[in-house]
Amino acid sequence: MKKLLVVMLVLMMVVCLFTTSFAAKKYTVAGIVFQEDQFMKTILAGMKSAAAKEGITLLTANTANQLQKEIDTVNTYTARGVDAICITTLDANGSVPALKAAYDKGIKIVCFNNAINADFPVSTLQSSNTDLGANSGKAAAAYIKAALKGKATIKVATLNFKPQLPQQSDQRENGFLDQIKDLPGVKIVAQQSAWTVDMSVPKAGDIITANPDLDIAYGCNDGGTKGWVLAAKNAGKKIAVFGIDVDQEAADMLLSNDNILQAVCGQNPYQQGYQSIEFAVSALKGKKVQKSVVVPGALFSRTSKTLKADLDKFLNAAK
Repeated sequence: MKKLLVVMLVLMMVVCLFTTSFAAKKYTVAGIVFQEDQFMKTILAGMKSAAAKEGITLLTANTANQLQKEIDTVNTYTARGVDAICITTLDANGSVPALKAAYDKGIKIVCFNNAINADFPVSTLQSSNTDLGANSGKAAAAYIKAALKGKATIKVATLNFKPQLPQQSDQRENGFLDQIKDLPGVKIVAQQSAWTVDMSVPKAGDIITANPDLDIAYGCNDGGTKGWVLAAKNAGKKIAVFGIDVDQEAADMLLSNDNILQAVCGQNPYQQGYQSIEFAVSALKGKKVQKSVVVPGALFSRTSKTLKADLDKFLNAAK
């Protein structure tokens, strides 16, 4: 009888030790972005909030728009033995091999902001880029019909990020242009590439110089949108700007009395960052997660009577 009790006691101690060890497991997750702008900073803020809630260690990195740096970063985290990698990639095909190698070592992969051409990520969270562009385009179409009705030629120019992410950029640019290109008088006078504010201000300035009577400008991302606004102000022009992404700076531009930025379609970078960490941890715990998630965008237009309240609600959700 004593032997049986001793065996049972030993088994109970083993179970307790195993359970304690399992419960004490603290996951390490890598969060990788590709540039240093407000959109990516907000994604990281969402990641950090989720990491704090989940009680995990979060390691972050920025690949500076360089595919080789992305590959090296993924390889470094793989060698370090992180439990999961949450990443916004630079190349739907070129990013695959390094991530596949990480996956083959048991590391969970979550993609956000854009997708890769592979099925092994446990989840991909992104906005519909076509819808983002189309929503801004619909606002531009309404503006043209209301403010430029009857004008013989309505000149439109865009700034995209095609050299950086061709498919994503094309979807946003075409989504916008499809809403306005067939309206009477509309003429596309320039489609150029610049995706950070530093790149966009001089590029937009050159377009304005070449087209001093430019009517409509569209930025396919945060940097392009803000670049158009600043370039228009620098040139003293009342160009109607439409774009993508919203943060406090863009909100201030929308609320400004200068009447330049007319509307933006905001993604929800905070939600993308937050959910990517949640999904990674859930997958590590063996829970089922959604394979594909479309994070809805929201249009913020100068014509809205509730613009400030809507902006405050949207931005406060990310705090």
